[in-house]
Amino acid sequence: MKKIFLVLLAGLTIAGFYSCSPIDDRNELGEKVSPDKIDLEVISIDGTNKIVMINHTPQYGGMWDYKFGTSTKMIDTVIVPVVGTYSITYYATTDGGIVTKDVDVTIDNMAYSVPGYSELTGNGAGKTWVYDKQQCDNGNWGKFCYLGPPDPAKWNKIWWDPGCKIGDDWYKDFNAEMEFKIDGANLICTFIPESGDPLVGSFVLDMHNMKLRVLPPAHILDYDHPNTLPGNPESGEYVICVLEDSSLILYQAQKKGWFWRFKPKE
Repeated sequence: MKKIFLVLLAGLTIAGFYSCSPIDDRNELGEKVSPDKIDLEVISIDGTNKIVMINHTPQYGGMWDYKFGTSTKMIDTVIVPVVGTYSITYYATTDGGIVTKDVDVTIDNMAYSVPGYSELTGNGAGKTWVYDKQQCDNGNWGKFCYLGPPDPAKWNKIWWDPGCKIGDDWYKDFNAEMEFKIDGANLICTFIPESGDPLVGSFVLDMHNMKLRVLPPAHILDYDHPNTLPGNPESGEYVICVLEDSSLILYQAQKKGWFWRFKPKE
């Protein structure tokens, strides 16, 4: 086996030697084009989050990366969850290799709805969420952070509600808030405690898989509730059970299932 390997290696070495011969001079890459020679334009339609991306130099095809997707079309129209100024990158294919160029575009408002992003962030301008507290039969506030079946679809099946049994002592974030906002292409999540300084982090929204990830130092209210499993809360990833203008319900697989219910701040 070792002999076979050595023969193959020798063959590759010889092939490499001949590949370096002057005949290759005819196949060298051409001159690398300056980004200035690639004429690109990105237009926000009436200042909204519907944008048109145009490559005016068709001899240099390539790919648009608009941060929320990609496109290989010379002209394409997309809707993005952006408010403010952000940069779109074009990867142009030239004889001298790939050339990148950034184009800025300013968006004044998210006039066009982007599923999930619009509801969570108030069309990008910022939306504050608080616990969706409901009164239990005993007068305590509950039904907002509770144990349920290990199935996100069964969020309305409450197996055990510590709020209804004990009151609000289990919830250090009983009156805390969290805000989701879009600034340019930056997705910002801010945890706002009842007292103390806000914690500003970010978030990732995956509507295809119905998941929300909140990145530190921000976190959702009572992410580390005493009934959550050690290690799970730190992931910051939740299954989205409901995401509507008036309701946000999140789930994590804990000892069984653990649910959080939020509503917009009034």
